[in-house]
Amino acid sequence: MPNLLLFLLGVLLFAAFFRYDFIFYVLYVFFFIYIGARFWVRAVVKRIQIERQYEPRALHGEKQVVTVKVHNRSWLPIPYMRLHESAPIQLKMPNFERAVVSLRARESAELSYTLDCRQRGYYELGPLTLEVGDLFGIYREERQITTGDHIAVYPRIVPLQDLRLPAQTPYGTIKRPQSLMQDPSRMMGVCPYQSGDSMRHIHWKMTASSGQLQVKRFEPAISIEAQLYLNLNRSEYTTQRASQASELAIVTTASFVSLLTAQRQTVGFTSNGYDPLVGEHKAVHLPSARGEAQQTAILDILARIQLTEAAPFEELLRRARLNLRWGGTSVVITPHASDALVDTLLLLKRSGLNVVLILVDPQSTFTVIVRRMEQAGIQAFQVWQERDLDIWR
Repeated sequence: MPNLLLFLLGVLLFAAFFRYDFIFYVLYVFFFIYIGARFWVRAVVKRIQIERQYEPRALHGEKQVVTVKVHNRSWLPIPYMRLHESAPIQLKMPNFERAVVSLRARESAELSYTLDCRQRGYYELGPLTLEVGDLFGIYREERQITTGDHIAVYPRIVPLQDLRLPAQTPYGTIKRPQSLMQDPSRMMGVCPYQSGDSMRHIHWKMTASSGQLQVKRFEPAISIEAQLYLNLNRSEYTTQRASQASELAIVTTASFVSLLTAQRQTVGFTSNGYDPLVGEHKAVHLPSARGEAQQTAILDILARIQLTEAAPFEELLRRARLNLRWGGTSVVITPHASDALVDTLLLLKRSGLNVVLILVDPQSTFTVIVRRMEQAGIQAFQVWQERDLDIWR
């Protein structure tokens, strides 16, 4: 446009010097066309609206289609419009999609592209850059539209079968071969009455048909009330394995949450990682609950959470201990077991909690840690790579 203005100025001076009236008429016409084109383009740009249609959550490995709809809400047509949609480079290569369209009055256009959701994270979609021009290509205006649309890609979930977590809470949904208490909601048959059987458990219909007192037999069952603690304090990971080990810790946490939800167990989540939606370096905490809504809430956080510089992990555990119920299960997922952390785990155990320790980046011989944990009645596992999760399959 600056070059065009210089050219027109030169033509104007030339026409004035040689007194060419025809050139003046041409310049007048061009001036009015330019003013009209400028008014036209600015009027339609103000009336452009966009919306994105997509699923805000994606499982690891899924392909998600994002459709960008551009609506011309003006009564004027748009002869030329170039669309440039930016996409997360982790999910799409190249990280943009382009198209050139023209729209009639009140018409819409679509731009679609596919995201390959193979990396956990919380990604912004866009911005969408529009370049709108007139019919003659005289005037163009660019506008960048940011809508705040995000997509959360969940961490990989490894299918597990049985976590074999310790628990002391009776009347649950997980069958156990031995238990101090039986779950009256899980009847497994009847047997003849023996001295000491509760009269409340007599099966009166079977007693009437057999002529002998019959009592109900119940399956022993437990209920796991698990609180998962994820350590994402960067300084506690080795530099070489910080990225790999922290992702492995998140995958382990997500896999545990998935299985506990499938078993209709209560699960909560606490971490010292950084959640960009919170925007502050403070602990993330979800109280224990059961159901799909709880699973979704935890997986949403696991999609966003990042390594950060935080207070020592044992301080978080000591504060959280005050809100835990007796007999609950604390699953601690951390890079390594320092002496301070071991002392804190022993404190949790003495408080009546079941403790499970999972190390993803141990800095000392694991057998030494296992021996020390076994003496305190604490289960300890090492997950050095994803296939180590096979022990729970």
